[in-house]
Order: sequence, then structure tokens, then C-alpha cells
Amino acid sequence: MAVETSGSLGRGVDVLLAMAQGSRPAVGSVIAERLGRHRVQVVRTLQSLVAAGMVTRDPVSLAYDLDWRVRSQAVRLVRARLMAEGPGVLREASEATGTATFLAEVRGDGAVAFAEHVPTGLSWAGRSYPLYCDDAGQALLWDCSRDELDIVFADTEFIAYGPNSPRDVSQFAERLATARERGYSVADEESEPAVFAVAAPVRDFTGEVVCALHTEGLSRDLAHQATEHGQVITELAGRLSSVLGYVADSAQGLSDDSRLPRDSGRRRESSDRP
Repeated sequence: MAVETSGSLGRGVDVLLAMAQGSRPAVGSVIAERLGRHRVQVVRTLQSLVAAGMVTRDPVSLAYDLDWRVRSQAVRLVRARLMAEGPGVLREASEATGTATFLAEVRGDGAVAFAEHVPTGLSWAGRSYPLYCDDAGQALLWDCSRDELDIVFADTEFIAYGPNSPRDVSQFAERLATARERGYSVADEESEPAVFAVAAPVRDFTGEVVCALHTEGLSRDLAHQATEHGQVITELAGRLSSVLGYVADSAQGLSDDSRLPRDSGRRRESSDRP
């Protein structure tokens, strides 16, 4: 339950924050449930936000969503927070694992490190590796279904950059499934010979994966520490996600109507009409 603030401005901010916790549009009753408040009160606030141009409402599903201008500003704030807090997390991860640590993101069809803590001083920031074999590739594609992976890798030639690089999308999907069960990914000689890494996804307030935190070092030094390092990286990635506004159960409680496409003819619940 959110901490209740007084006044119309405070109620509006609370509603906007509750909406930001979901990755999809939501009807008024769902937003009210997130706040632990009465639906009628929350719907009145939502109507005021719609009038102010900060929130939109779909006439068919009756779901509310943040206006694109509000979301674009939120994305900028997330990036600024990531760049401000990321270095400290990287340093802590490096000290805990004794490895170089990186924050990587998807750019085009590759993964690129945009922040790093490298004890040796050799920078890898800005270098792109194919997603299928990059140290952070599995973590960056953490939420992708098999169909989505087929789309991502539709035009990919699976070249063996390391002796254990995935041979095809099926093998990548198998490794991703194992990583999800484990809670973090392991890449042993996938990006390069003798290179070992563990990685975990970092999410923002929408619940989407925005980057991945990962280690990198020699297989002979790190392979036997995979479990220990995986736990460290997972914990720190979770902490960074929290800083970016991610709430672990933010996707829970969404009504079926909030998941429907805009042209759906599904019956609307009268309780969500103003």
C-alpha cells in the first residue's frame, strides 16, 4: 500500500506513481487496489489527471495510462538515476566478486556496455557483441518468449565467437530457460575463449528490463564461484531495479480488461465506469 499524502496534489502524485508501477494500462479499480484506497476517490483523481493531459483513458477498455509526455520524462529520469547510482553498484559488485563488472544494454542487434568498473583499467564500454553470445545477452532478453526470440534472431548468423557460443536460437532459448530457473545467467566461453560471466536483469518502474548487470573474468578463476557470484549480482541488480522504481509485484493485480487490445469487444465492467 502506498503512503497516503494529503491534498489533491498529493493524491494526484500518488495515483501517477501507482500507474507507473504497472507495465500496462489499468482500469480504475486496479489502480485503487494498488493504493489501497476507495475506487470512487481514485477515479475522481484520474478524471482530473485526464483533464490536465497527464493521463489518457481508452474509451473501449476503460483503462488509464500515463500520457506519452509523462512517460518520456520518466524515462529520462530513469536514465539519469541509472547513471548516478550505477557506478556505486558496479564498484560494490566488483569488490564482492573480484571481477570487472558492467552495465550493458541492447543497441540494435547487439549488447553494449555503457558503464563499467574495471580494476585493470582496460575499458570495454561502447563495444558491441552479438546478443546471442554476449555476457549479458540472456539477461537482456530475459522476458522474451520463444516466438519473440525467433523474431530477434531471424536474420542472425550464429557465429562461434567462443567454443560454447550457442549454435542456434533453440540452444539460446534452452540456456535462457535454465537461467530463469537459476535466477541469473551464466556464460562460459560464449563470447570469447576462456571468458566467464554471470548476469542478471535490471528493471525500471514499468517492469521492463532496461539493462543487465554482469561480471567478466577468466573461466579458470571464476567458474567454480558461479553460484556465489550469481547471488551477489542478482541481489545488486534487484537493488538497482528498486532505485529505478521497480516493484516486484507491480504486474500483479492487473484486470483481464487491462490486457485486452484497444479494439477488443469484451464486456466492460460497470464498476470501472466513472
